Amino acid sequence: MTDILTNDEISLLRSLEKKSRTITGNFTHKRYDRLETEGYIKRSSQSPSMQNMLYEITDAGKAALRAAGGAAG
Repeated sequence: MTDILTNDEISLLRSLEKKSRTITGNFTHKRYDRLETEGYIKRSSQSPSMQNMLYEITDAGKAALRAAGGAAG
């Protein structure tokens, strides 16, 4: 059984469903860790220094969002 998404996680997934997000800075993005671990989002480096990370929602993330009743339209 899938863990219940928090309101913050649902908000992040909604945001990523509308548009991928690039985060710049050499720090961890703990808000995204569990979503990435669960396979709901994926990240990829946009620079050799690993300072620019692109976060995108996966099909599993879209399904989890629908299951949580958080899908837009």
